[in-house]
Amino acid sequence: MKGKGISLRSVLKRQLRDPEFRKAFDEEDLPARLAVRIAKLREAKGLTQRALARRMGVTQQALSMLESPRAARYTLRTLQRVADALDRQLVVQIR
Repeated sequence: MKGKGISLRSVLKRQLRDPEFRKAFDEEDLPARLAVRIAKLREAKGLTQRALARRMGVTQQALSMLESPRAARYTLRTLQRVADALDRQLVVQIR
């Protein structure tokens, strides 16, 4: 969206210069991106939450929480189970 005014992107860029804001943003950003990624990969495979949950050996409710940006908490073991159930490879990097 172009036009007059301030864009969300420019506001966010400015706010991310504040170390406290940046820390809070980073703490929420990764879980949100993982939740969306899991849901998109599941949908691309044509799986329901229930079907993927069965493949993982968890309940549909547990999977729903993994796909919820606000509720998701991940362990490497959980992420590996998701990757295995989706026939994908888990790659973890520290940069």
